[in-house]
Amino acid sequence: MASIFQRIFTPREKRAVTPTIPPRSTSIATPENALTLTAVWRSVMILATSVSNLGIKTKRYATGIEVTIENPAFINKPSFTMNRHEFMFATVSELALQGNAFWVKSLNSAGAVVDVTLIPANQVSISLSVPEDITSARIYTYAGFNYPQERVEHLQLFPRAGWLKGPSPITMCSADIVAALDLRDFQSNWFSASGVPTGILKRNGEVNAADANEIRARWQEMQATRQLAVIGNGFEYQAISDSPADMLFTEISKQSVQQIARLFGIPARKLVTGIDGTSDTYTNLTDEEHAFYRETLMAYTRPIADALSNCLPRGQRVEFLWEDLFQADKASRINMWKTAIDAGMITPEYAADKEGFTN
Repeated sequence: MASIFQRIFTPREKRAVTPTIPPRSTSIATPENALTLTAVWRSVMILATSVSNLGIKTKRYATGIEVTIENPAFINKPSFTMNRHEFMFATVSELALQGNAFWVKSLNSAGAVVDVTLIPANQVSISLSVPEDITSARIYTYAGFNYPQERVEHLQLFPRAGWLKGPSPITMCSADIVAALDLRDFQSNWFSASGVPTGILKRNGEVNAADANEIRARWQEMQATRQLAVIGNGFEYQAISDSPADMLFTEISKQSVQQIARLFGIPARKLVTGIDGTSDTYTNLTDEEHAFYRETLMAYTRPIADALSNCLPRGQRVEFLWEDLFQADKASRINMWKTAIDAGMITPEYAADKEGFTN
């Protein structure tokens, strides 16, 4: 009976490390926690840097033709509080993470746009001036202020019929982001807080508690100061040294990065990973860069160009200069234009205009 009471009332053993393998998360991914993933951070950096470094030119319709004109001051600096690079970078970041970007326009006495202010997309709510009437004007509310539709440029990465706000890529693909977050946390906790010991001291036959405690204490003392280990008493040390590759962490992490690259439309190579079976030839890389522009960057440049054009007088529009993304030097571009002109595909005036040789 004494042994039963002893087992009931004796405090349970306290381990030096309590196993804390992270449970499956049930939270929804947000732009803030998604950015803690290096693949997400780098993807947004690639998108925002690529677009913000592009040049912009302004076109105007005149007497039935479209000519290039000098950029208005507004195009060279759309925001008083940011330079153009910062403004474009922040706009693309909002689109990539939130799926929306909102510019509040400031007008002069003549009604011309002189400045736009980028406001946080996640803090903007949209309502209809006539509830239940989807064709009525929209009202944008931010920080307690209501802005009429004509004062706001609403950029959407993924517009949908009937949706007042475009969906966020992070929210819509939350399961993939949460899985990547769980994997990252599981990896970081595995060796430090998962209850897995660094090694085992073992000996054939039984070991009493006193001997076990003594040997363990001596071992920990020597290891704490990195001394030469001498165990004795027939004990043998067996290290537990599973590598990340042994536990498939490396392979799963690679798949997670590829999934994020797929979400943002970033070539896997740009995230320092790759797809098995592909080769990095000059032709493949060139085709990849063209596809990256057509299928990914244009999703950002189009709404930005349209929004900038909406801020200009009627008959004027802007377009991004993207040729430099594909041609490394001017000689190569000239050869490209010459081939196109000789084939009758374009006129010399068009090529000169594209290269900025005309006013």
